Parts: sequence; C-alpha cells; structure tokens
Amino acid sequence: MRLWSLVGCVLLSACSTHPVVHVFHSSLDDTEQKILVSQLEQANINYVLNDLAVPVEYNSDSDTVRLNRFPADQNDVLISQLSEVVQALGYSGLDVQEFNGEYHRFSEGNYGLYFPGELTQVALPEVVFSHNCALDAFQIELKTTGDWLLTDTMTQGKWLYNHPYLTLIWDSGQGTIQQAYQVTSHTVQTRFGEKPAATYQVMGHRSYAAIPIFNCDLQVIYAG
Repeated sequence: MRLWSLVGCVLLSACSTHPVVHVFHSSLDDTEQKILVSQLEQANINYVLNDLAVPVEYNSDSDTVRLNRFPADQNDVLISQLSEVVQALGYSGLDVQEFNGEYHRFSEGNYGLYFPGELTQVALPEVVFSHNCALDAFQIELKTTGDWLLTDTMTQGKWLYNHPYLTLIWDSGQGTIQQAYQVTSHTVQTRFGEKPAATYQVMGHRSYAAIPIFNCDLQVIYAG
C-alpha cells in the first residue's frame, strides 16, 4: 500500500500501528522498480518511494540490501516479508541495522530500505593536496589498501570511494569522524600551460577541531 502524506508522521512518531517502509530505489532500473512495487503491493506493505540517492556509505559490493530500523522495532514478520521482496529482485537478503543518527533516521515504526548502487572502480590519485584551506599546505596519500595517510605524520585512516564521492574516515580513539567530498574534473592554468585537475570539495561542515584537515578541500593537478 503506497502512502503519500507521511511527512508529519515521520518527523513526530509513527502515525499508526502499521509500520511504514521508506524505499530508496534510485539505483534500480525501470523493470526492477516495477517488480519492487508489485512485490510490496502483494505483501500489503505500507511504503513510500524515495528518489533520493542512497548514502555512499550504504553502497556495498555485496548482494544484500540495507534495512535500517528503530531500536525498539522488532517486527520479524515485516523483515521476513522484505527479505522475500529483495530476493525477488536477485539480492540474497537484508543487512538489518539500527538507526544510529548517521545519514538517515526515522522515528519509531518507520523503516529505511536502501537498494545499493554499484561501486564504481576508478583509479584515484596516489596523493591529493590541500586546497581552499586556512592551514599550512599538506598532502594526503591514498593507499590502494583503502588506507589514507597524512604525509610525514602518524595521522591515518580509511577511505571509501563511490563516484563522484570520496569519504575519509578517522578514528579519534573516542569515536569515528568522517568527511565526504564530491569530485569535479576540470582544467587549471599553470606556468606550464593548461592542465587537467580534480578537486574534491567538502560536502560536510568545515568546523572539525579534532582533525582540521577535514575542513579543507583536496586537489590534484595532472601532468598530462
């Protein structure tokens, strides 16, 4: 059963005893979306289709679909139904997680179902340089192992990439901090002429005190 007017309900609390599933389906093609809707309707699941992109961090190279739920929601029947829905689309099942305040969060009685996009395999630069930054110039090494290192320091962490988004993750010892960047390809004028470049622009806030390098854009200028 598709629902249309749920904004107030989502922001406050579940409007009824019937759970609502918010389906993020932008990675599915037209045929897959038709199958999805048919399966949801057949299972008599209350749902809302959401065209927003799935958060980069929810994408995976596995064949499961992320399902976020409120900690108090333990609806095994609904989870079983949704597992059958995603299996009809060729996925192996669900990756069930609790809402923890990151990226997307709904109130009790509301679930988030996120169909992952494909992880694009690209060749990232080995080193990116600070840009649009109040700090002294620095550079970050992007290792093929998925690790990043602030050159000539012990500061390091993990990186994720799903075109056009780069995410740097750092463990402070008290918790994880991450910054997302959107890459733009362009050209810049240098003393050697016009050169291709890529700028990774900060998408989050620029007020990290614990790791101020996350407040800066990053850039690489290619020789060719």
